[in-house]
Amino acid sequence: MKQFLFLSAATFALISASAATAQETAPDDTKGTEVIVVGEKLLPAQTTTANKTKARNLLTPQAIQVVPEQVLDDQHTLTLAEATRNVAGVTTDFGFNGETQPLLILRGFSSTSMTAMGSMSGSSTYYVDGAKVTGLPVNMADVKSVEVIKGPNSVLFGRGEPGGLVNVVSRSLKVKPGFDFEQTLGEYGLSRSVLSASGAVNEDKSLLLGFSTSQYDTDSYRDFVEEHMTAFGLRGQWSPNTNNTLYASVDYVDHSYRTDYGLPAIGDRVANLPLNTQYNDAPQLSGEKSVSARVEYTHAFSDDWSLKIRGVKVTADTEEVDIAPYRVDLSGSADPLCDIGATPATTCRYYYYVRPDGKYDMHQVTADLTGTIRWGGATHNVLVGAETYEAQKSGTTYFEQIASVDLYNPALGGAPGLDTSLAMPMDMEDRNSWEGVYAQDQIDFGNGLNLVIALRHDKTKAIYAMPGTAPNEVSFTSPRVGLVWAYKSNQVFYGQYQKSLSANNGRDVDGITALKPEIAQQSEVGYKYVSPDNRLSANVAIYELTKKNRSDYSLYPQTILTTGEARSRGVEVDALGEITSKLSLIASYAYTEAKVVEDAYYTGKTLANVPKTAASLWASYDVSPKWRLGAGAFYQGDRWGDVGNTFIMPAYTRVDAMASYSFKASGAQAALQLNVNNLFDTRYYTGSHQFVADWVHPGAPRTVSLSLRLAY
Repeated sequence: MKQFLFLSAATFALISASAATAQETAPDDTKGTEVIVVGEKLLPAQTTTANKTKARNLLTPQAIQVVPEQVLDDQHTLTLAEATRNVAGVTTDFGFNGETQPLLILRGFSSTSMTAMGSMSGSSTYYVDGAKVTGLPVNMADVKSVEVIKGPNSVLFGRGEPGGLVNVVSRSLKVKPGFDFEQTLGEYGLSRSVLSASGAVNEDKSLLLGFSTSQYDTDSYRDFVEEHMTAFGLRGQWSPNTNNTLYASVDYVDHSYRTDYGLPAIGDRVANLPLNTQYNDAPQLSGEKSVSARVEYTHAFSDDWSLKIRGVKVTADTEEVDIAPYRVDLSGSADPLCDIGATPATTCRYYYYVRPDGKYDMHQVTADLTGTIRWGGATHNVLVGAETYEAQKSGTTYFEQIASVDLYNPALGGAPGLDTSLAMPMDMEDRNSWEGVYAQDQIDFGNGLNLVIALRHDKTKAIYAMPGTAPNEVSFTSPRVGLVWAYKSNQVFYGQYQKSLSANNGRDVDGITALKPEIAQQSEVGYKYVSPDNRLSANVAIYELTKKNRSDYSLYPQTILTTGEARSRGVEVDALGEITSKLSLIASYAYTEAKVVEDAYYTGKTLANVPKTAASLWASYDVSPKWRLGAGAFYQGDRWGDVGNTFIMPAYTRVDAMASYSFKASGAQAALQLNVNNLFDTRYYTGSHQFVADWVHPGAPRTVSLSLRLAY
């Protein structure tokens, strides 16, 4: 561990020195020259939407990293997983619903609980503008930035996984009327078209309106895999005076896909099969059609006090009809050749509890009062809030086994569709809700010393069980205590302790006994730096995170006990900003030890999909006012692929590069950009399902894309 602490200190010494040099010697090369910029400059965010208060990130006793719009544009980010690879401590698990719904892992723990009996699909969880969303795609065409708040966040956001949360920030409306267009074309059928417009529509500019529409289509280097997403959104903002703002939005998304079930592991390694091999040839695409509505009202009582009330409503019709390969005969009779030891080797295939006609409904209402009280020689930055959240899925699920295929020479393309008259149906209650109240006080004592104390109380209900089963009900109080010492105006040391509440949703195999809720606690200390001109920020965090009441996995998907415990310890380094007027970067480093410390079967095992070391570095350089170059390397160390540590996904380094040219075209600011991902065509694996050694996701080979952006 000492070598990593030394590396972190050395990294920040270099960053600080570079920033100082940049301030003293950087010439102003742009004077007298027309500079055309598409997008925003890469500057560290002062505050984050997910922080809920006006406190600067620098003074928040928690690791926070923001991937800004310029990085997303330079890397031409098409998925949330591609955005978060820039952040220390974030990796990916196996996701079921296309590339636009990744299942993320933060500090060793999945962003969605997989420890209780539950539906395996539609489980990717993240936040959009502060609202929790599960099982819906992320339309990166409408994303301004991605915020990663690390560690437990139950005090501000209610029940959730303890590794942290990812918050997607939507693009804001513009005051000056204009519209933007983007067209991307790439290998393997990639095409993305984006059109958006916004601006003030009245003379005093109090009313802003806007719309956006996009079409995303891609085939794949993988057999039968494809994905399509049509999105349309309307937005409006009315500010009749400086004290009141009303914002409303409606978004429609039509998403279809065929899940990529990856490659199987054989022995202690992923099978050496052709990269295109994929066993899901379902005749129909899965997908969902969703409508999301958001209303937000902000009222400023004074310069010190304001109230924000937000309501979010999401409804979706879902269709899950993928064929899952699995080298275990679950029926015992439908296919006697489906045997892991058969010759030739075969894999069974199933419509595994698919839901061809499902519905998803979520609503959330949040009210936050923030303000400042000056009393007793200290300044109190106060947050008081309350929220209610409810989400549920409905629709009959079905299980049907179909013919197995040769593992090495599969004859695919003629799979039968789901036959509900032959399949085994199952109805499940699938819902969860909570009501919570919370309060936080960040006390500024002066001389750079801040104390953060917070408390939240939740009453939760959750269930995934047979109809008529009573939901699991838990009342839980989450504390948070943090200390910030700004020993200089731009440098901070901090420490924090926080507890959180997560799942379980299910019942013991007897169908009666409620599973205990998962709880977690974390201690974290760190150092934060922001350059005097706010163009560079960096963070070092050292933490220990423990999650208790983890389930017994031996009969997965059934769970019978909740006595397990897992612990994650690590060091994380994040840096973002401009080194000089021409050179910018975003960098990360993570050392993570994540293992099971108490369990009947897995004590001492490393958590799946968590490399001990990981790092990334992306740098962009303005060669001239028109030409911009960028390149980056993304490293993941060896990772165990499943909970039993039976196979390894080997370490890899992926290198990407880009070049863009800015110009003017018919009155528009324009940029033509070339991106090459996986420049050296490295074979690697992005993640696997922690319970199934048959589903390991391979990374894409070298791919090239070309995009044109126009801003009028």
